[in-house]
Amino acid sequence: MNGQEEDSRTFSSWKKNNTTDVMTSPDLSDRDPDAFHSVPESVQQFLSYFRQKFREGNVSEVHTLYETTFNRYSERYFKTTSWPSPEIVAKYVDDDEVFLLFYKELYYRHIYSRLVPTLAQRLEAWENYCELFNFILNDGIMDLDLPPSWLWDITDEFIYQFETWCHYRSRLKNKTEEDIAFLKDNEHVWNVNFLLQYLHAMVNKSNICPWLLNGNEPVGSSDPDDEDFDYSTIPVYRFLGYFSIIGLLRVHCLLGDYKLALMVLQPLDFDDNTALFTRVTACYISLYYYMTFAFLMLRRYEDAVRVLGSTLLHIGRIKQHHTRSYQYEQIHKRTDQMLALLAISLVFSTQHVDESVNSMLREKFGDKLTRMRQGEESVFEELFVYACPKFVSPCTPDYDRPMDRHMEASHLQTKIFMREVGQRLAVPEVKSFLSLYTSIELRKLAQFMETSEESFRSFLFCFKHKTFVFRGSSGQAPAEGNFVSCAPVSFYVDNDVVKVTDTKMESKFGEYFLQHIGKLQDFIQMLERK
Repeated sequence: MNGQEEDSRTFSSWKKNNTTDVMTSPDLSDRDPDAFHSVPESVQQFLSYFRQKFREGNVSEVHTLYETTFNRYSERYFKTTSWPSPEIVAKYVDDDEVFLLFYKELYYRHIYSRLVPTLAQRLEAWENYCELFNFILNDGIMDLDLPPSWLWDITDEFIYQFETWCHYRSRLKNKTEEDIAFLKDNEHVWNVNFLLQYLHAMVNKSNICPWLLNGNEPVGSSDPDDEDFDYSTIPVYRFLGYFSIIGLLRVHCLLGDYKLALMVLQPLDFDDNTALFTRVTACYISLYYYMTFAFLMLRRYEDAVRVLGSTLLHIGRIKQHHTRSYQYEQIHKRTDQMLALLAISLVFSTQHVDESVNSMLREKFGDKLTRMRQGEESVFEELFVYACPKFVSPCTPDYDRPMDRHMEASHLQTKIFMREVGQRLAVPEVKSFLSLYTSIELRKLAQFMETSEESFRSFLFCFKHKTFVFRGSSGQAPAEGNFVSCAPVSFYVDNDVVKVTDTKMESKFGEYFLQHIGKLQDFIQMLERK
């Protein structure tokens, strides 16, 4: 059998041809027979085959084994238990240390998703990530080739486990004295500084930023022996560096630094249909979810509506292709969260969205959208809590006060958002009164709103402030843009008299019809070509 035929063999065909060899291997039968027989035979064969294709660099087969077979066996054999420990698995993979590094990552990820990890397992997962990233950063992965989905999941899970650790560490109420003593003595475990260092190191090592700024082309040599060797020429490093940029976006959002979250996306090209984030659906959704959430918290509602509208339209097209994927539930949840963010943004910045997206929004949050427009603050808070990420505090809790403080960061961000909601609720009413007059005394307007003259003056300042926004465009990086006035009414106050100088007319439906006429013409041309 030649090399090409060997690479194309499926796991099932390999299993038929190798069952006897695996079970009679002299290396394995001499070691701990009880542990050997505790692992189902098909799992033993899967692990051996997985390691073989991993070493061969057969990306398509590894992708199938990783995304399909591993999850099918998890559901069949390890639904309520962990996979075999790395020490046991070592017997079936010829003690392959490199493969075991990646297997451990899967092993602990399965524990986090199906079970409740112990303190020891959280520590071991951290140590394995440190070992794995150190191995990668020290050129250990140069000879390997892995599917992008696995590389994304490694990066994403790394941040998820940091997130869960921050919440776990802040729940002190029911912890034993031994656990608290361990936490005090091991503040380096899942430390936010080390997390950021690893992500930045991966970005720098991969040389991904120069690669992106050079039009998706390396700036150095592809020969590892050359002095100007460029790691972006190796797909594994290129993807890991790229995914680390999106990981930094997520981390900064979790920490509440939304401006920095958008700044890390500066090198990315969002108009490129072949961009690396489009290769993994979970990465695509994560990128736009955290980016639009940052827009929302920075009061960039127009940008949030624009990006959410196009993103949800894209997800609606591809969602049906992921119904059997292990990521389907996560995609479905993120879609609903993005619809909630869109509902909030539309209340603050009324814009046109595609009819299919509007239909999804009405079906999911139609009633809540109406109630928010009527000024019900509780609905704003309900949707925000549902749609926001699980914020974390990077600070060490006060171990001398055993209280549960894991929700403090979320409560702070919710408080900030609700303060913005309270200030914005007066804007539509002020706008409606100003639209009726060209000149009117401040005192009379205050009477119309049943408030004092001083309070109404503050409403006018609020109106000016809230309608002066930072706006970007589809051709700019997320952090770029300009401050512009989106106020429908322009006014000034002269000797306690409000004078309206300009009233912008509401946008008509011409653009909507022109857009659909263009689509109809494209459709007609397509039919004519057939």
